[in-house]
Amino acid sequence: MIHFNKSKLNKVLKNIKRDRNKYFSGELNNIVFLDFDGVLNLDINNYTEKFKNKEPIENLNKFCIDNEFKIVVISSWRKSLNYRELLYESGLNKNIEILGATEILEKDRESEIIDYLEKHTNINKFIILDDGDFNELSKYQIKTIFEKGFNNEKYQEAISLIKRKQ
Repeated sequence: MIHFNKSKLNKVLKNIKRDRNKYFSGELNNIVFLDFDGVLNLDINNYTEKFKNKEPIENLNKFCIDNEFKIVVISSWRKSLNYRELLYESGLNKNIEILGATEILEKDRESEIIDYLEKHTNINKFIILDDGDFNELSKYQIKTIFEKGFNNEKYQEAISLIKRKQ
């Protein structure tokens, strides 16, 4: 696993905070960095079809709509599938904007998220929904359990996380 130097992350976060003053409030984005497996997809054998378990997608809808969050996909599914179509067909509310996906850097997800943050400084708040491990970004993560996904308990954790000052 490749790790970013912590000072790089601190620099990126400092730039985001500094640049918030450059944007009107409507230009700032709240972002969910979204993994699929273990968050929305709870079927280990499903790698191509829409997500069958409704609770995680309903919780994602409620979280994004109520708190004005947009989505950036970090899932490995972004490499081979039309992730927008898959999310909307699985029940994602069409009023939730999918901004895109992190760039595939052939590094770890943490590096890809930091790269995204560095290139997109019009960010107000962000969280990461993933069942994997993070180091420097772990305080922004809601770590799900594969069999349960983004369930009601994790939804409440996400609400608590965004209430903390970033």
